[in-house]
Amino acid sequence: MEKIAVIPARSGSKGLKDKNILDVCGKPLIAYTIEAAVKSGFFSRVIVSTDSREYGRISERYGAEVMYRGKELSDDNATSSVVVDDVLRRVGQDIDYFVLLQPTSPMRDEKHIREAVAKFEANFGEYDFLVSVKEAEHSALLVKPIEEDGSLKHFDADFSGYRRQGYKEYSPNGAIFIGKPKSYIEKRHFFGSKSIAYVMRDFDSLDIDTRLDYEIACFCMEKKMQGEWI
Repeated sequence: MEKIAVIPARSGSKGLKDKNILDVCGKPLIAYTIEAAVKSGFFSRVIVSTDSREYGRISERYGAEVMYRGKELSDDNATSSVVVDDVLRRVGQDIDYFVLLQPTSPMRDEKHIREAVAKFEANFGEYDFLVSVKEAEHSALLVKPIEEDGSLKHFDADFSGYRRQGYKEYSPNGAIFIGKPKSYIEKRHFFGSKSIAYVMRDFDSLDIDTRLDYEIACFCMEKKMQGEWI
C-alpha cells in the first residue's frame, strides 16, 4: 500500500525551548523519529512539516523531506489536523494512508512502526484509523477535577475496595497515529469505533513535554542504547 510518514515539528515551544531538537544522547530529539520512519522501510516519503529553517536542515540531514509551513500553521493555536491537511493537500490524496509520528516520542522505533502498520493493514477493510496506546497508570475512577474551593467533592466514593488488577484501561500515548486521508479529512481526528488500538509498553510510550520528561528520556535512551532495557 502507498503510505507516507508525517512528522510535525513546530519551533517555538514554550515549556521546553526548541524541544524538538533538544540533544538526547548525542542526537537532536527529532532525529529518532525520522530514523525510525526511514528504517521501517515502509514509506514512499518521510515528510517533516516545520516553520523553522534550522529544523529543516536537521531533518534533511537525518533523511527526511521537508515541507515548510506558513505562520498561520505555526502558532500555538495550530492543531495537528490543520498541519495534516496542509501536507495532504500538497502531497495529493493518491495514497492509501498516512502515519503521523510526533517527534516527542523518541522511544518509539522502527519495530513499533512496523507492528502498527501490519496491524492496520491486516484490518484495513474494517478500520479507518489506528492509535497507539499504553495501559493507563490510573483508572478513570481515580481521575477527577478539583474545584476552586479545593474540596474532593468529585471523589465522593469509597475507593477502599478498588482493585486495579480487576480490569485494564488505556490512554493514547501520542507515538503513532494512522489514518486514511478521506476519512481523516471528514472526521478531523483519529478516534472512535472505526479506530483500532496498538498497545505499547510504558518504556516505549515516553512522551516529552516537561523538563522531567526530558531527563527521564535521556536516561531511558542511554539504557536502550546500552541494551540494558529492551
